[in-house]
Amino acid sequence: MTIRFTPQISDLMIESMDVFDAFRTGEELLAGRFPRDAARVLRKVVDAAPSHAAAWELLGRAHFAAAQLSPAEDAFRRLIDLEPTSAWAQTALGLSLDRQSRHREGAVHHRLAAAMGASAHDATRVELVDRRTD
Repeated sequence: MTIRFTPQISDLMIESMDVFDAFRTGEELLAGRFPRDAARVLRKVVDAAPSHAAAWELLGRAHFAAAQLSPAEDAFRRLIDLEPTSAWAQTALGLSLDRQSRHREGAVHHRLAAAMGASAHDATRVELVDRRTD
């Protein structure tokens, strides 16, 4: 039996971290299945380094894992702005939109990801949307 304790990450602790430590702490929190805390910590990173694509990716993943879908969408859109050729980012944005029941919008990003060769799953998601609208 594994007992997990919720981390006690205060705003004061986040404020005292440097950006590198905040990034690493966010990674660890997300890996430890504490996405809400990870998102709080990672907000410091993207505020300090708004052009850091890896930070936006991690923030988007944290929000998505915490079912905070609108902030996840925003983070993935920012990631696409920074890395427009990232098929993974297109898929992630498509999934965020799908989970918000915005399947037609998500299909656009799944089409882009499929065209970039990301995954056969993207093409399948597009087929499902196309079937629903026929």
